[in-house]
Amino acid sequence: MFENKDYSNSFRPPCYRELVRRYCGVKDAENLKYSVKGKKVKEQLVNCIWSEQILKKDKLYTEDGLRIEIISSGIWNLEEGPDFKDAEILLEGKGIVKGDVEIHVCSGDWARHGHSKQKEYDNVCLHVFMWNDAKDKSLTIKNRRIPQLELYSYLKYELEKLAGMIDIENYPHTGSANAGPCHKRLSVISLDDKWIGQFLDYAGDERILVKADRFEKQQKSKTFEQVLYEAIMESLGYKNNKEQFKYLGTLVTINQIKKLIPSDVSTNERSKKIQALLFGMSGLLPSQRSKYASDMDKHTLEYINDIERIWSEIRNDIKSKPMDAESWSFKYSRPGNYPTRRIAAISRLLAENYETGIFRVILASFEKTYNSKSDMDQIKAIIKNTESIFSELYDDYWSHYYTFGGRRLKIRGRLIGKERSTVIFVNIIIPVLLSYARKREDSELEGKLFKAFKQHSKLSPNNITRFMGYRILGKEPQDGTVVNSARRQQGLLQIFKDFCESDDIACEKCVLLQTINSMV
Repeated sequence: MFENKDYSNSFRPPCYRELVRRYCGVKDAENLKYSVKGKKVKEQLVNCIWSEQILKKDKLYTEDGLRIEIISSGIWNLEEGPDFKDAEILLEGKGIVKGDVEIHVCSGDWARHGHSKQKEYDNVCLHVFMWNDAKDKSLTIKNRRIPQLELYSYLKYELEKLAGMIDIENYPHTGSANAGPCHKRLSVISLDDKWIGQFLDYAGDERILVKADRFEKQQKSKTFEQVLYEAIMESLGYKNNKEQFKYLGTLVTINQIKKLIPSDVSTNERSKKIQALLFGMSGLLPSQRSKYASDMDKHTLEYINDIERIWSEIRNDIKSKPMDAESWSFKYSRPGNYPTRRIAAISRLLAENYETGIFRVILASFEKTYNSKSDMDQIKAIIKNTESIFSELYDDYWSHYYTFGGRRLKIRGRLIGKERSTVIFVNIIIPVLLSYARKREDSELEGKLFKAFKQHSKLSPNNITRFMGYRILGKEPQDGTVVNSARRQQGLLQIFKDFCESDDIACEKCVLLQTINSMV
């Protein structure tokens, strides 16, 4: 039976994992998912790969051997029907074709899901899947044959690498958000909000523990400074440029920055030099994109001249090839989230913490004694001080511009907003420092991390937390009665990842439903 205990000072014991083992009969939820050709794949991952077009796009062919070019992958569809709407492809013998795109792990899912009998799929112009397991045709309700594209042979990177690189929780989740069997069961038996909240706490702890384990594995070949740097870079990429930012973090490492950028210059000059390095290696310098314009203002021209000069001075000291500018996405992003603005942000962050390093600066924020009356106030001060390291970044040029040569903003803007700073704190800082604390057996630091996680207010909702609110609670978790903390939001995400996300796991196998049933 589920014991409702409050483990108030530590992430241990891993209660959620124990419940999965007890009621689902496996070590972890991942073992419930079937593998295809030895690789465990989720449909949402295939959706992300398609959306980002992480493919070798120069020579794509349909299963019928027709040459195909992807002009537009389409727009995520969050309602019933095909996964992507309004896509545009160039198909050999057909010319430009516009329509919808349906995504599956295997080609046979088209028939298994009954799409050939559903009129909502009549406008599908391309059926995309990871593997062709059925060798059948994909037909619409009107018996029209749909071109099919198997992605596996055209992946830009190994599938295992992509699975590790892409954080699917920050992508839209397609599908209806109807109340699930767990909610229906909860409405029948008398389990109060405290019980549900405690379960979500356990699941939230599990999510942080899983992330900490992943970061611990990374630091076996990298320093904690590099691990943290790469994780922050990925987080700054948002959903459209996560892969690109993570790759840039491995292309230009902390050690390389230290070798190429002098420390005996002002913070502003150091920031500009790091910007020149990262812009140059990202392929986003104006000279690399032929983006010079005659109407650029004097501030832009002076800034561009400076970073182009700096780049020309250090370019020969770098052996790696810069990224292709076309690999970056500016579409569907708010201007404040443009890659240019985010590169400026990480540059400023590195410049302001150059001597000590970001990792040590953040660690010191947790070790500092604040003038607080209570333990709770002390934790609040730690959270506020740590998040301000990210939210108080400004730049002489980029606080007034979103792109090279764009319209100058009258009001100076933050390079990283407060909302993104809280996301970085919960999703990056806590698990990275937890992996460090456990390696050093630092129980005091682990205790502070747990209290910060437990005490942190909830973040802005995303598609998955909304979906899960309906799934479990029968409503969007906006009122804060149950999902009232970042910890419980993380719990929703963990349950979704383990169970609700996968078509391969029936609801009856879900650890939440099994635990609820054990209470009867």
